Amino acid sequence: MSKPELSIVIASCVGSPFIDRCLESFHDQIAGKDIECIVVDRVGGAVAEHIKETFPWVALESRDAKESVPDLRRWGIQQAKADYVAIIEEHCVAKEDWIETILNEISGAAAVVGGVVDDAGYDRLMDWAVYFTEYNSYMPPAEAGKTEDVCAANCVYRRDLLLEHLPDRGSGYWEAGLNHKLLSIGENFRLNPELVVYHTGPFGFFYYLNQRFLFSRAFAGTRREQVSIVYRAAYIILSPLIAPLLWFRTASRVFKKKRRIGKFLLVTPLMVPITGTYVLGECVGFLAGRGNSLEKIE
Repeated sequence: MSKPELSIVIASCVGSPFIDRCLESFHDQIAGKDIECIVVDRVGGAVAEHIKETFPWVALESRDAKESVPDLRRWGIQQAKADYVAIIEEHCVAKEDWIETILNEISGAAAVVGGVVDDAGYDRLMDWAVYFTEYNSYMPPAEAGKTEDVCAANCVYRRDLLLEHLPDRGSGYWEAGLNHKLLSIGENFRLNPELVVYHTGPFGFFYYLNQRFLFSRAFAGTRREQVSIVYRAAYIILSPLIAPLLWFRTASRVFKKKRRIGKFLLVTPLMVPITGTYVLGECVGFLAGRGNSLEKIE
């Protein structure tokens, strides 16, 4: 059996309508091409059956409900057969030339390729707030060329590098550590602003606050053993100042890109509880560890 041109890995924790929209966005793009799509699902039940029946061209891998998103992706990468693995988040949909852009990129020398995450022109302010919070670093416009950072919602890696350098199962978020390791050994990272996915909604206010808390607790809990007690204490003491600094950092990126500034100003009142919740989660993570927060993140 010939090796696929590309493997696509998607971690599924939510189900419809997100996973449906994601898969539908590139279904026509893979027609006539040898593309492998792996959905690693932790929901099971009716969600898994729906994926099987609606998308028979997908290789569905079922995993335990408590597995984290990084570990779902890890499993998919291990099952993949192509030399390159593309990762897209189930909350995103691919631009109509996403597959073609990836195939053109992997014919070059880059070990890792990253793209941008655009908005979906949301109707609800809450979805704009989620977008600015999650993807302010990866908003268009962006310049093509070398980079040191790629977004886990829209990226492509050489599979052999992933298999060699991914942290152990259960170790938490791996993108930052993985990218740092690959850069340190001289691997080439490339940003292609034509590689575009669109982040979709909707997200409820309290649902998202809970997700922000879980994410930041998991992140800080993972870092807890890697930083000194002095660092942790300083973070907690200075935490009232961190939330406005987070808002200012996001604002500076939005204004620098000169994009969606009006929408960003409109959602600033929503950014206050979001950034506050994020800081609270990190404080809890530094104090008490990540607990079971990682497995609850969607």
